[in-house]
Amino acid sequence: MTATAAPAPRLAERIRPTGEYEASNALLKDPPALRARLAESGYLFFRGALDRERLLDARLDILKLCRAHGWIKPGSDLQDGVYSGIPFPDHPAYNKLYRELLKLNSFNGFAVSPEILRICETVLDGPVQSHRRTIARVSFPRHYENTTQPHQDFFYIRGTPQTYTAWIPCGDCPNELGGLALLEGSHVQGFLPHIPAIGAGNHGIPTAGWPNRWLTTDYRAGDFVLFHSHTIHGALDNHTADRLRLSFDFRYQRQGEAIDPGSLRSHLGLLEQEAEKRDA
Repeated sequence: MTATAAPAPRLAERIRPTGEYEASNALLKDPPALRARLAESGYLFFRGALDRERLLDARLDILKLCRAHGWIKPGSDLQDGVYSGIPFPDHPAYNKLYRELLKLNSFNGFAVSPEILRICETVLDGPVQSHRRTIARVSFPRHYENTTQPHQDFFYIRGTPQTYTAWIPCGDCPNELGGLALLEGSHVQGFLPHIPAIGAGNHGIPTAGWPNRWLTTDYRAGDFVLFHSHTIHGALDNHTADRLRLSFDFRYQRQGEAIDPGSLRSHLGLLEQEAEKRDA
């Protein structure tokens, strides 16, 4: 019997936001109202809640790696993240830089920033555990086939569904740079089937025809959005001519709840694989 070929990855959807996030900073003084908003909308957006200078220091460390690997235009201001225009790195080339990025103290330390942990403890009404699997994204200009498609994080992380992702732009991120958008209230649908799709993660959920609104904002360094593992979200295309978009994904859950072993390892297991090769 001939094996059936797996369906080819395709575009799940080009996201077209129609609304803006509602900031929840004021509700930090009213935890029950904060949790009620999260239960209804599937997300919480915080404007300027993070240490901007510390975030920009982490950005600079990552861009130094990008420059060392030839991704930054010579002579440009490093903090601007101007792309050199070299061909898009293949997986081996990308992962070579990414392994170095995953070791950065400025990056990993940001995941346990006191302000993030305080907010997560308020949201979860108790002590939280931050996942070891910290994630950074480098989005290249006009590389549309790599744009992350609409999906639910639970597809990848498993463990308790009551896990929350903090998406943090590492620098100012207007819409044209390709920030995150999410489908308001979509978490109430529960865990949904995913199809093979282009982009990071290689899976997505088509949502055409849904009544929910896609929401986003022109992010500024220090902003972040926190959302449930069932909330459908994805990236906007990076339409800039020559700018790299940097962002972080950090995940949190209540201590003592179910956690998948993969969340206790580095992203993609890259650092563990490196250690295994070194020790072989």
